[in-house]
Amino acid sequence: MEKRNRLLLKGVKFMLSYFALITLVEISGLIIPYIWFMIVANRRGRTWGTIAVIILFLISYVNTYFSLPDLAYPSLIDGWLMWLIGGLIVVAILKRFVYGNGQTPAKTDQAGDGIIGQAINRFTGAFGWLGKLAVGIVLAVIVFIILGSVTQLVTKMNPRPAVQSIKTDINDDTKNAPMPVIKNSSETPVVNAPQTVSTDMNNSLNSFKNSNVYDLNHMRVQMYRKKMVYVAPVEFSGGFWRYIHYLKVPGYFRTDATDKNADPKFVSKPMKYTPSAYFNSDADRRISAHSLGYSMVGPTSQLEIDDKGTPYYVRTLAKPISYLNRNYDYKHYKVAVLNTITGKVNVYSPNNVPKFVDIAVSPELVSQEVNLFGRYRKGFWNATSFGGHSGVMQPTKAGTEGGDHLTPYAYKGRVYYFTGMTSVNEHQSSILGYAFVDARTNTLRYYREHGNVMTPERAISYAQQDINPQNYRGTLPLLYRINGEPTWVVSMLDRDNNSFMKFVYLLADGNNQSGTYAVGDDAQSTLALFNQRLEAKTGVTPSAPTGKTVSGTVDRIVRTNDNKLLFILKNNGQVYQLDTSAKDFKPIYQFISEGDKVSFKSEEVNTNGLATATVSLSTFKDQSLPTTTPKATK
Repeated sequence: MEKRNRLLLKGVKFMLSYFALITLVEISGLIIPYIWFMIVANRRGRTWGTIAVIILFLISYVNTYFSLPDLAYPSLIDGWLMWLIGGLIVVAILKRFVYGNGQTPAKTDQAGDGIIGQAINRFTGAFGWLGKLAVGIVLAVIVFIILGSVTQLVTKMNPRPAVQSIKTDINDDTKNAPMPVIKNSSETPVVNAPQTVSTDMNNSLNSFKNSNVYDLNHMRVQMYRKKMVYVAPVEFSGGFWRYIHYLKVPGYFRTDATDKNADPKFVSKPMKYTPSAYFNSDADRRISAHSLGYSMVGPTSQLEIDDKGTPYYVRTLAKPISYLNRNYDYKHYKVAVLNTITGKVNVYSPNNVPKFVDIAVSPELVSQEVNLFGRYRKGFWNATSFGGHSGVMQPTKAGTEGGDHLTPYAYKGRVYYFTGMTSVNEHQSSILGYAFVDARTNTLRYYREHGNVMTPERAISYAQQDINPQNYRGTLPLLYRINGEPTWVVSMLDRDNNSFMKFVYLLADGNNQSGTYAVGDDAQSTLALFNQRLEAKTGVTPSAPTGKTVSGTVDRIVRTNDNKLLFILKNNGQVYQLDTSAKDFKPIYQFISEGDKVSFKSEEVNTNGLATATVSLSTFKDQSLPTTTPKATK
């Protein structure tokens, strides 16, 4: 216990001294004005001047500690210049009107003074030294506005260094794109949209003691034991006094991202260091104490867990190109990792990030990166009205992160941020290419699309207006390759409670002129139905089912209004379906009845009986039905 207290005290001293050092760096801009003031002031003035500097330091220290200002060098220089210019103006006015032996300049209205000069003289003459102080403050503000305008202009007009810092891999086709390929039911898309997961987790807050004093505000997708999951930390709710009473949050929630029936699991891992904590237990404050020279990207740190379930807070640290060019350097960034239990912070270079960290670069940084790449990779002037707009693109706006530009999903054990790139011409609704950003290495891979593929916004609109009669809300559009064809998979949610309701598989050919789509309650049956319709429309033969051959006696059969034959076998609770509108459906199958002995292959499904299994018509056999067509009589 004594050793623990010593370490805690050491950590407190480090935090307090660090922010004191940052304050000294900024307020050191007062050194020159202070020395000048010591020269011109009398003894009483020097005493009050020293007291004023100490008070300013204390105020600045409190502000730095609690507001966590940007600690990138350009921002520190801005702060230093503010104190320098402000201090010089104040000392100059005090020297002229307080310590200038009562001498004031004669008023003049000579034409040589100019209109502005005459106006200033009249104003300051009316208000005395207070008027001079006001004029000095206005001049200081003008200087900072001019300086800020210059930095904004340089940042806007010189994006080339930032674009060149992006690690890119540009491909002329989509052949090797990390676009997930769906061949069977084991390759299911992400079905749990963030809105659905957030609602389910909030409904599960009663899983632990005193749940009424906590809340869920942040959530992140990541890989956990080779599966894609959502992780959301429990955070303090109710302000400072709630924090003082409890000091720790009890743990976090985790849920499977690919199972719409998955229930959120609460993991009991008491965490002392979180973004919702106060003082030195604030995760962002502890990371800020290790971020000198860098900006903390994103609104707050995000939780990630290792394969043992140990929680960490992760935040991307980026730095601007230069003082005048405030675009980020996308190559030389850092990743801060905070242990939520011990409070220890480690800062890593991109090549040394721990293996369990899947999101080393925040979606906010990736979104800026993709925007710069799409618009300015061929220069600033090319993207203006004076240029040729050659290759100018913008990311689509149907994502769930990074300002709605990005959608995360898994591919071969890695998390990628995906977005479609489309024309800046708002009248065009087709994809020009795809940007995949590895969330761990920050490598931006661009794949040019030569086909006519609709945008995700168009896919959502089509799913909501033309396909879905229940008026559900489409979200989380993900692009998959099904039997070689690009296909949008849209999750349909209830508009009132964000519950997952339906899948829409939509062939992404332009504006879907072929009308090839499938709607279903689960990934397996929807995929099978889509494959059958895809074969009927395009002639593309779907992959053979990988499941085992099923055989048995038909026990019950139902004919639905949407061209389906549903049946179950004796001693088998699984519901199987035949699509009567499929190309391979034979008219004789309409006469299937109870007691028929059948065999077939179907997609493997969960054994809980919640999903129907679509039968492969090419493998279906009914021993009770004729297998040959009788010859016609003459």
